[in-house]
Amino acid sequence: MKKAAFIILFILLMLSAGTYFLTKKSFNPEINTSLSVSKAMSGGDTAGYRKALHPREFVFPPDFGPHPDYKTEWWYFTGNLQSASRRHFGFQLTIFRTAISHSESSDSAAPSEKVSPWRSSQVYMGHFTITDADNKKFYFFERFSRGSEKLAGAAAKPFRVWLEDWEITEIPGKESYGIPAFHLKAEDNGVLIDLTLKSLKPVVLQGNKGLSLKGPEKGNASYYYSLTRLLTNGVIKTSNGDFSLTGFSWMDREWSTSALGRNQAGWDWFSLQMNNSKEIMYYQMRQKNGMADSFSQGLIVNEDGSSEPIKKEDVKLEVLDYWNSPVSGKYPSGWRLSVPGKDINLEIIPYLSNQELNVSVRYWEGAVKIKGTWNNRPVEGNGYVELTGYGEVL
Repeated sequence: MKKAAFIILFILLMLSAGTYFLTKKSFNPEINTSLSVSKAMSGGDTAGYRKALHPREFVFPPDFGPHPDYKTEWWYFTGNLQSASRRHFGFQLTIFRTAISHSESSDSAAPSEKVSPWRSSQVYMGHFTITDADNKKFYFFERFSRGSEKLAGAAAKPFRVWLEDWEITEIPGKESYGIPAFHLKAEDNGVLIDLTLKSLKPVVLQGNKGLSLKGPEKGNASYYYSLTRLLTNGVIKTSNGDFSLTGFSWMDREWSTSALGRNQAGWDWFSLQMNNSKEIMYYQMRQKNGMADSFSQGLIVNEDGSSEPIKKEDVKLEVLDYWNSPVSGKYPSGWRLSVPGKDINLEIIPYLSNQELNVSVRYWEGAVKIKGTWNNRPVEGNGYVELTGYGEVL
């Protein structure tokens, strides 16, 4: 549910710099962020774009591909992987798309008008991270590009999303539950992921049959689905060498033309994969006064792929510790998440305290380990947490 802010802020930053033609921007620890998520999401021209207003029928494979009638969307993957010697790694690969005009420039031009090949109504941004838990290192990279066959784009058939040589593609003939297997590949400054992902569960629709409400205003919502358990195999390369790995990943797909409410400052988002073959997704929207917003929600995914919604009043979320960023503000760094009605009690601890992306929009997104009880039985697992609105100027 989380990513629209990044896209909108990216557009604001590009407008201010006059650089829609930016193609690549990798790790830079000196990047300074001055706009908050809440400010970014309160702006932007949404006229002419479709909005998420009602539940819709999802159709696959088309809905793996792009939805250009909506202003923003993203393809988001995270995972926790281990080597044969039990070295632990986390990864994130996310590609975002946003429209800078309602019509494709080539469609809006007169037939006799020569259209520059540099013109495009779509802009793409990518984030790629690796968490090396054993070496206590966090690698992060960012890229931008205009939409172009050779630079960046998205297609439904065959499914492919790319940002230069960062790619998310389907693997033909490897379907499960009607879902293609995916190949993820990204490399920057000698750091690489080359992974194959196969879903072990069907698509899970978030919110009300895939309509995920974010705030009180009409259209303040998105279409949102997840793949909550993807068997993952492949290679990660860091400055410490190449590692063959296996584990589980998570995919989020979301598209919208929306914004945060005026009183919302950010969110705490959790994707938790447990060793009892169940998963939890929960996001807590935060108001500017620090209180949890009533639009906070999530779901529990059972072993067979069926799901049960959970609301704000069903969940108790307690912060156990904090981490002070050397470049921004103070983040929560450890949580106790309980769902008393389901007899779920979990402690969530980051593999590394510093998994902050100091990029165009500064936020914390990192791998976490989990232990606790579920129906009075001990459980453990891994997951990812995303925190926005903390390391920013509000």
